[in-house]
Amino acid sequence: MQKTTNFNDNTFFLLKQYKIFHLVEYQISNDDPVRKLSKILEAMNFNKLMQVFSHKTKIHPVRMFAVILYAYSRGIYSTRDIEIACHENIKFRFLLQNSKIPDHSTISRFLTKIENLLPELFEQFFKIIFKLENISTDTIYIDGTKIEAYANKYTFVWRGSIEKYSLRLDEKIETLISDFNNDFNANYESFLEICAYLSNLNIKFVKGRGHKKSKEQKYFEKCMEYLEKYQRYSNHFINLRGRNSYSKTDIDATFMRMKDDYMKNGQLKPGYNLQIGVISEYICAYEIFPNPSDSKTLIPFLDKISNLNLNIKNIVADAGYESISNYEYLEKMGYNSYIKPIYFEKSKTRKFKNDLNRVENLVYDSKKNKLFRKDGLELDFLYSNKKGTIHYFFNPETKKKIKYNAKFRMLSDKSKENISSNYGKQLRLNRSIQVEGAFAVLKEDMKLRKLKVRGKPSVLREIGLFCIGYNFNRYISRSLRNCKGTTLHPLQAA
Repeated sequence: MQKTTNFNDNTFFLLKQYKIFHLVEYQISNDDPVRKLSKILEAMNFNKLMQVFSHKTKIHPVRMFAVILYAYSRGIYSTRDIEIACHENIKFRFLLQNSKIPDHSTISRFLTKIENLLPELFEQFFKIIFKLENISTDTIYIDGTKIEAYANKYTFVWRGSIEKYSLRLDEKIETLISDFNNDFNANYESFLEICAYLSNLNIKFVKGRGHKKSKEQKYFEKCMEYLEKYQRYSNHFINLRGRNSYSKTDIDATFMRMKDDYMKNGQLKPGYNLQIGVISEYICAYEIFPNPSDSKTLIPFLDKISNLNLNIKNIVADAGYESISNYEYLEKMGYNSYIKPIYFEKSKTRKFKNDLNRVENLVYDSKKNKLFRKDGLELDFLYSNKKGTIHYFFNPETKKKIKYNAKFRMLSDKSKENISSNYGKQLRLNRSIQVEGAFAVLKEDMKLRKLKVRGKPSVLREIGLFCIGYNFNRYISRSLRNCKGTTLHPLQAA
């Protein structure tokens, strides 16, 4: 007789549950962002990436790269969080396919190895999007912001302090040489000669109470102390690299004034000056600089952008980039300058227009090389500098010396004329929307307010991944809005 098995209600319910979960299949729609990301990556050339990982790896490098990009676009930046997402998120499993799930240390090593490759991969990524949307690259919007470094606040080294301490050390060394020659009836001229002489002596070193140090020991200890300080100051000067400050925990970081205090009190914190270039809402270039001033970053940044072969014609930037060297560079390279002059907003006021002594209101006669006020008063010429481009005049009425650069004023007026045109006004509006909007997303939505890595190579890698994630999110957003092609927001009617 066949034996029958009796199932109670609980056992039957569990078995039924198992069958339900076993039959359900997860599916990803064709228009899901993760599928669009895979299509962009399939159009990229990963030969250099494969050369870096020429040996067999448990996870395909392209799949690992895809997982990291998708993580950054979803706001997941920690390697441990990416590992968890690979375990729990079906979209990450889709990108991995049948590969083994990476742990956080594997992801971290991968990021370190692709530091030098990321700029080229970033360029490929946004150029594929430009091709998909048929975007014109005539105009680029440039701006900068300060990003706080992953360094302690009180690890600063100031050039002024090091120069002061170094000068005091030189005076102490001179005194030591003089005292040593007097005490030992010697004639040494070099501090290092004294150090070498004392090192070769068989000095009996003593310490503690009840032990009197010999003259030789005292001088030897002073020499070692001065040598240690000299080496320390020399290392500081090497690490400064022409800057006025740096952080001990991140040597590449410079102390800058941050605008993040709720009382609007600027604070000096270790950070980087991040510059980005935006074309049609997409970030096409990024770079970090140690100097807090934007005016000194424009030329090296545009040199980097020129290597991208984007055929840019118009450079749109705010007043922080105005300088004679920048204007001359744009003129030399054939760019149209849409840089807002520093005085542009004030120039609209009645007080500014009626001030005859303002440099911006003076009239320069290039043929006679003379400077006049609008009421016809001629200013007396004093002297010019060696380059012959900057002229100094004296106003006998107000007893005021005026520094006037004819070339700078000509280029500044030309840029003012450009931004005052209807097209220039539209470009100024789009600069505020596009590049400042990109910074708003990076810093507020994507939380790029303080870095989590140290050193310029790692910082550039981190920012590059943020920019790719930003571009991908922007591409998805524009696709949903059916917004393709070159973006130029129109002026709003008053």
